[in-house]
Amino acid sequence: MSATEAPATEEVTHAAALTEADADALAAFLIARTEAVLGAHPAGSDEYRVALALDDEVRELVKPVRASFRYDDGSHELLEARRRHWNRLHQVADRWEDADGYDRARWRRVDYTDAADEQEAADYRRKREEEHAAWQRQKLLRSL
Repeated sequence: MSATEAPATEEVTHAAALTEADADALAAFLIARTEAVLGAHPAGSDEYRVALALDDEVRELVKPVRASFRYDDGSHELLEARRRHWNRLHQVADRWEDADGYDRARWRRVDYTDAADEQEAADYRRKREEEHAAWQRQKLLRSL
């Protein structure tokens, strides 16, 4: 790897894989953008007000994500809360997914609480696909 090449980051697929550093980095990424707009427009302008509102919202959205690490008891309920709050923060950030500095591997919507939840969902999808394929096969055979 060259000195300018960033190391590969592990892709986040569930809430248990998130870190507090992810929340801090995503918030910093967004706040840098809102602060740039605030600095470029006069106070009282529509652009300034929109950026200020977004800045306030980002700062509020990151609080429960950070709290989910501080009060982590390993419970499914806490991971579910982390997942929901992270996804709210991510929904704002997703608008910048093609911007330089956006970490596409880490800053993703997460649909699962942990690896077991993710595996259970994959098993369910596989079972449904197998059932659907069997039904399609039977439908085809009946049509002959």
